Amino acid sequence: MKTTNIQTFNWAGFLTLVRREVGRTKRVIGQAIVTPLVTASLYIFVFGYVLGSKIATIQGVPYLSFVFPGVFTMNLVMAVFSATSFSIFFMKFQKTIEDMLTLPLSYLELVISLIISGIVRALGISLALSIVAVFFGVNSLPHPFILIGYVLLASILFGLFGVVAGIWADNNFEKFGFVTNFLLTPLSFLGGAFYSASMLPQKWQFVVHWNPIFYIVDGIRYSLTGYHEAGLLFGTGVLTALSLVMLGICIWIFTTGWKLRA
Repeated sequence: MKTTNIQTFNWAGFLTLVRREVGRTKRVIGQAIVTPLVTASLYIFVFGYVLGSKIATIQGVPYLSFVFPGVFTMNLVMAVFSATSFSIFFMKFQKTIEDMLTLPLSYLELVISLIISGIVRALGISLALSIVAVFFGVNSLPHPFILIGYVLLASILFGLFGVVAGIWADNNFEKFGFVTNFLLTPLSFLGGAFYSASMLPQKWQFVVHWNPIFYIVDGIRYSLTGYHEAGLLFGTGVLTALSLVMLGICIWIFTTGWKLRA
């Protein structure tokens, strides 16, 4: 069984894989950065200038500023998920995953190298969306370090989820459609992206608080506007715990070879 500690961490091999994954992101820069930029601009135009002209504020926050963190989160989550899921999917499709498993790297090193590529894409998207925010005059940035922290937490959680989904997809693109259309998209829209959870009937508010995307939206909204609906420490704890669970699942998959070995 492969094991890893700080003394035996294969930095040379790990950094080689990281360069490989980051290089793949650079080759699809249009899909990785430009597409979320255009999508976010359209969302902000429709929700901010069309609906925003009818809704002045939500919870005392200008409507455009209130919904932008939701748009930010939706694009971030989808992009990070796509980065890791398609990477592992095509490694399986091209049969290169079997070679990866024989490298003198621990499974933890393999998983982290995939997540790093997702984080790089997330940071690039965050920069692009910041340009959108400045262009539309959306937000100030009262808590920049909190924004970076939540971007990293979201990248790690949904990067790991993307690894699991890419392995589960098993060379079937329809399974990707199932995950994005019936899981990620509903979670995004039900995560308080375009409304306050307090606007829902009391009996339905618990549904929002069971949604991990809600805590990402809430944390990013706080970093950009100073307004939040859930405890930030609690939300950070939920996202951290879920990330550790997903990391454990990833390590288990690589250890057992579930859907990896023919």
